[in-house]
Amino acid sequence: MPRTCHPSHDGQELVAGRRTENDSVDRPPSTYGLLIAVVLALVIRVAYVADTRDVPTLDPPIGDAAAYVDWAKRIAAGDWIGSEPFYQAPLYPYVLAITFRVWGDSVEYIRWMQCALGAAAAGLLGIAATWFFDKRIGIGASLLLAVYPTAVYFDGLVQKASLTNFLVCALLASMGWWRARSGWVAAWCCGFALGLLILTRENALIWLPIPLIAFLWTGGLSPQWSRIPMVLAYLIGAALVLVPVGMCNRTVGGEWSLSTFQAGPNFFIGNGPDADGRYRPLVPGHETPEHERTDAVSLADSALGRPLTSREVSQYWFRKSVDEILAHPGRWMRLLGYKVLLTGNHYEIADVESECVYAKSSGVFDLARRFWHFGVLCPLAVFGFFGTWGWRNRLWPLHAMILTGIAAVAAFYVLGRYRFPIIPLMMPFAAAGILAVRNVGSIRPRLRLLMGLGAAVVAAVGSNISIQDEERLDALAWMNAGAAVAKTGDVESAIGYFQTALRLHSESAEAHNNIAMALALDGRFDQAVAHYERAIALQPILVGTHYNLAVALERIGRTENALAHYRAAVAQDPDDAEARAAVERLRTP
Repeated sequence: MPRTCHPSHDGQELVAGRRTENDSVDRPPSTYGLLIAVVLALVIRVAYVADTRDVPTLDPPIGDAAAYVDWAKRIAAGDWIGSEPFYQAPLYPYVLAITFRVWGDSVEYIRWMQCALGAAAAGLLGIAATWFFDKRIGIGASLLLAVYPTAVYFDGLVQKASLTNFLVCALLASMGWWRARSGWVAAWCCGFALGLLILTRENALIWLPIPLIAFLWTGGLSPQWSRIPMVLAYLIGAALVLVPVGMCNRTVGGEWSLSTFQAGPNFFIGNGPDADGRYRPLVPGHETPEHERTDAVSLADSALGRPLTSREVSQYWFRKSVDEILAHPGRWMRLLGYKVLLTGNHYEIADVESECVYAKSSGVFDLARRFWHFGVLCPLAVFGFFGTWGWRNRLWPLHAMILTGIAAVAAFYVLGRYRFPIIPLMMPFAAAGILAVRNVGSIRPRLRLLMGLGAAVVAAVGSNISIQDEERLDALAWMNAGAAVAKTGDVESAIGYFQTALRLHSESAEAHNNIAMALALDGRFDQAVAHYERAIALQPILVGTHYNLAVALERIGRTENALAHYRAAVAQDPDDAEARAAVERLRTP
């Protein structure tokens, strides 16, 4: 028999005014409302992909996107297992490989596929929110995700965030289905969806116990052992996904691991002595994916004086992190608090690519991201949390997933795409918050209204304060775009991107160095010299800049100055054969 779960009277009033008891959570979702949201999501994403197809960092891809595409091409060519244990989450490259086998290996096909994933995610979230909340909140959550600019951005990016969003929504829909129908098939779907999610975003492991607790304890203070079959179905669903990955890691690496072994290095990046809350490579200058694995392994091997297994490498970095935390607990507590603030901040911390670059190609997207972003979502969701407090007995799994999700991000380091899985969890509460604002005059009790409004104001202020150098971070994205353009040979356009970076952050040594290199490629050596000199003044140890400046000086006839900088290049890197040869050449009459 389906179970009928009626919300409490005060919960109904706060969210949507007075309603009847017949509006219960086990009624099916509104087909037409969700269909409208799905179609809207698809149209918006297709239009966005069409607008941004000429963004220079898309094709050829850069950063993690390039690594995923190369990995997927190897899989599509027949290398389905590989030769090493998984260091990065493997599901996304396998999805890309299937896309390549069916449609071809174009980046454009990936983006179209992710448009469909994003639209489906909006529909699944609406289904989940209907079963957890009610129909109006279900449609509202679906529409909010459909038009959320960051979700549109990630669906158009060659990154696993789009697949992550779809799987989070699939997990929520499965949990909502079980909440309304309490069947073992829904429990199996929960486990299967969560298993896939773990293979896309490893820290989703922290959510593994939450459905288990819901299966056993929902509806009473004592475990209901009659639900053991549902628990088994849930575990079997997760095992069907995770065990084959563990077997693969065992086959190629000799050790069992149900996911990857990058948790240790990532934990050190987020908690080591140089940690600042964002990504910092283990070796300065090695920001690209091809270095991440080799640096983590080689540094650990060198420290312990022997070759380590994958598990030992991860354990080494965890121990090193714990030693740092124990040695400086006060600093770590401050760092952790700062990372929590970063997780709740309006700014989407970019990795290699950023929304600001894509916004240049889509005016509608640029306008939307100014008004509908995390700084708006957060206070709405907080107000909705208070507005749905009367339904807490059935909403606690969502509360738990949001809190543990924030903890999982802050425990490592913060990027916008790491925070993104929390977004669909917050959307239903934001929809509830909008309904609560609409019916604010009928809200009872007044104390909860005041608490909700106060918390929403605090969230609005806290999430919209700039707590980092946003212009510098945007400048880095523009520099990455400029470097991508320069590789295509379009030097003039590359210079334009670098100039934008300099306008945002005029004291960036990297930006001055990059624009100088582009100017030198264009034959404007006299202009390049000024930027090289400024880069050195800002960061004297910037690798390669002395040599590049010397070349430019020599080209404009300033030989004595060139010799001085060739010597500086040799002092900086004694193994630089070209710089040593230039010193000998200029020193010889």
